[in-house]
Amino acid sequence: MKRLKTLWAAARRRPFRALYALGVCLLALTLVGNFVLDQLLYAAGVLKETTVTLQNAEQYTLVNMENTGDGLVSTTGDAQLLLNPGTLVRRLRLVARYEGGAVCEKDLYYHLPAFGYTSRLRVWPTAREDGSWTYTLPRFAGQGLRLDLADSAGVTVDLTAIVLNERLPWQEYFIPSAWQLFWLAALPGLAGCAVTLKREKGEDE
Repeated sequence: MKRLKTLWAAARRRPFRALYALGVCLLALTLVGNFVLDQLLYAAGVLKETTVTLQNAEQYTLVNMENTGDGLVSTTGDAQLLLNPGTLVRRLRLVARYEGGAVCEKDLYYHLPAFGYTSRLRVWPTAREDGSWTYTLPRFAGQGLRLDLADSAGVTVDLTAIVLNERLPWQEYFIPSAWQLFWLAALPGLAGCAVTLKREKGEDE
């Protein structure tokens, strides 16, 4: 008890240091928790690593796209692939090549019951060194996914595969994302300012 009181007193004297230390601890717990939870879900068969190709026609529906045999060709500026994986999806990797090096948005939408697809339920990809793109979905995302492959007509996409729930190397679980680092830098500082202002106001009174 005495040690806790000592730590509390030190935290009150140096709120910024204490809050940043708390933020680092929470981030570490989050990273470890994600690793442990994914391993449990893989072991339980909830997360299943599968690969979808154009031959698996029962698992997808093309909207404003045509399969010409040589690739997928967009017919409008809203070309979509609706994916029906039949399983919980935590990660998705798109393996595709755009003819002529066309640059297109490759947004992935998920939906929740009674919400449908909206811009608020959207994930952007991370480009990989091998030319593929990886998406990480929230744990609460629904199973119905919409992949927007092209934002203009006449784009040819040579889609090789869509890999679902690909296992990550264990060390990648412990690399914070850019957003996590941003919040780690911002939130403790803002909270520290609030604590300091409140304390100074109390002293003035």
